[in-house]
Amino acid sequence: MPVPARVPPSILDKIVAQRRIDVAAAMAAVPEAELRARIASRAPANDFRATLRAAAPLAVLAEFKKASPSKGDIAAGLDAPRQALAYALAGACTISVLTEPTWFKGSLADLENVRSALEGATLSPGVCALRKDFLIDEYMLLEARAHGADTALLIVAILTPEELVRLMAASRALGMEPLVEVNTEAEMQIALDAGAAVIGVNNRNLHTFEVDMGTTGRLAAMIPEHADVQLLALSGVATRQDALDLAATGACGVLVGESLMRAPSPGALVRSLLGQPPPAALCKVCGVRDPESARVAAESGADLLGMIFAPSKRRVTEAEAQAIVAAVRTARPRSAGWKLPANPPVSPSERDADGGTDAARWLDVSQGLLALGARCGGPLTVGVFVNATADEMNATAERVGLDLIQLHGAEGWAMASQLNRPAIRVVHMDDTVNAADVCAQLQGGLASAVLLDSKGGGTGTTFNWAVGCEVHAQVPFILAGGLTPLNVEEAVRQVRPWCVDVSSGIETDGVKDHEKIRAFVSAGRSGLSDGAQA
Repeated sequence: MPVPARVPPSILDKIVAQRRIDVAAAMAAVPEAELRARIASRAPANDFRATLRAAAPLAVLAEFKKASPSKGDIAAGLDAPRQALAYALAGACTISVLTEPTWFKGSLADLENVRSALEGATLSPGVCALRKDFLIDEYMLLEARAHGADTALLIVAILTPEELVRLMAASRALGMEPLVEVNTEAEMQIALDAGAAVIGVNNRNLHTFEVDMGTTGRLAAMIPEHADVQLLALSGVATRQDALDLAATGACGVLVGESLMRAPSPGALVRSLLGQPPPAALCKVCGVRDPESARVAAESGADLLGMIFAPSKRRVTEAEAQAIVAAVRTARPRSAGWKLPANPPVSPSERDADGGTDAARWLDVSQGLLALGARCGGPLTVGVFVNATADEMNATAERVGLDLIQLHGAEGWAMASQLNRPAIRVVHMDDTVNAADVCAQLQGGLASAVLLDSKGGGTGTTFNWAVGCEVHAQVPFILAGGLTPLNVEEAVRQVRPWCVDVSSGIETDGVKDHEKIRAFVSAGRSGLSDGAQA
C-alpha cells in the first residue's frame, strides 16, 4: 500500500510553529507579573468599537508592516512612530502594528513606540493601536496591553473554537475588544458562534497568501441582519474605489497595509481612502509689531503669527513681543496642559548610508503636527531671526514665550538641532533657483518646516510659482513672497502650499492694516490646498 504524500507545511503553519517557540522564550524572559504591573500603570484602553463607530461611514485602519512572507521587504527602513503619526494625522482611526519578528520584521517595541507617539502628539484618545500578530496564548494578550495596544488580532484559522472563546474573554478582561479574523465560511461561523463583536474578513488566504477581493462580500452575507457585529475588510485595499466596493458589501472599515507603506505620502493616501477634501492652507501673519494687530490676526483665524527679532523696520523688542504674545493668548486661550506636539527623533533605521534621512517624510509629519498644534492651540507664535546664535534665539524664545523659531538667514540646517523650539527654515528663491536646487537642500530630522520666500524677504515681490509647484510635488512647504489679499487665493490654487505667509502684503503705509489681515486669512482659506501631506 503506497504511503500518502506528505503535505508540506503552509506559510501559516511555519509562522505559528515559530510563534510557539517565541512565546515560550518570552514567558521565560519576562514574567507575567511584570506585564501585569506595566498594564496597571497604563491608562485604560481606548474603546475599539466606539472608535470604529465614530469613524463612520468608513473607518481606515492603517498598518505598519516592514515586510511580509509573500512580498519580502516592503519598507524596512521606515520608522513606526513617524509612520503612525502620518496615518493618524490624516484621519486613520486605528494604527495596526505588525509585531511578528521573523517574517514581518516587527516587534513589540514598534507597538510601544507607536503608542508613545500617539500620546505625545496629544491626538484624540480615540485613536486605537492594534497588535497584529499570530496570537496563540493569553500571555501574548498581556504583552499587547502592556505595550500599549487597545485591541488585538485573533485569527480563527490558528485557534480551536475553545481557544478562540478563551482568548476573546482574556482580551476583554484586559479592556480590549479583539478583532477576530476569518477567511472562510466555516471560520465566520466559528467567530459568530463565539460571540465576536468585531470581525475582520481577510481577503488574503494565510495558507497560500493569495488575495480574493470577493471574500468579504461572501462572508458578510452570513452575518444575521440585526446582529451587533462590526465588519472590517482586511487586505488588498489600495484605492478609494476598493474601499467603497467593500463598504457596499457591509464593511464599516478597511485595513490597509502594503499600499500605505509603499506610498510616498501615506497621509495623502489615507485622506484619499477616506474621500476627504483637500485641507485649507494654513495662514501665517508675519511682521506683527503691536498687540492690537496680533489680536485681529488671532480672531481672524490666523494659524501662525510672526515677530521679527532681526534688524528690520518691523523689528520688535522682547518687551513688545511679550505684549503681543499675551494679546494672542487672551484672544484665543489655550487649554490647560496644551503643548506643541513634537516629531519623534530620527531612528537609526531611517538613516541612509550617508547618515541622512528622508526629508519629505520628516516634513510631512512635522508640518502635520504643527497644523494640529495650530488647530488646538493657535495661533502659534514664531520668532524670526537672521544669523543669531542658538543661545540668543533660545533665550529670547524662553523669555517671550515663542512656540517656533524661524531661521531666515544663512544659519544652515544643522542650527535647528541646537534650538529648544521647532524651527522653520527659509530657502531664498531667485530666478536661478529651481525645484531640484530646493529639494537638494532639504534635510530630514532638523527643521520642522521649510519656507520658500523671495530673495531678501519682506520686499513684496513674488518668485516663480511654477518652481513652487514642482517643489510641492515632492515636499510640503510654506509659501511667502509678494502675497496679498488679492493674489493669495490664486497662489494657493496654483502652488498648493501647506501654509501661506504674508507681511508687507497686509500693510498700508508700512502699518498692519486690520481689514487686509482679515481679507488675507479669508482668501487664503478659500483656495484649498493639498499641501499638508501628513
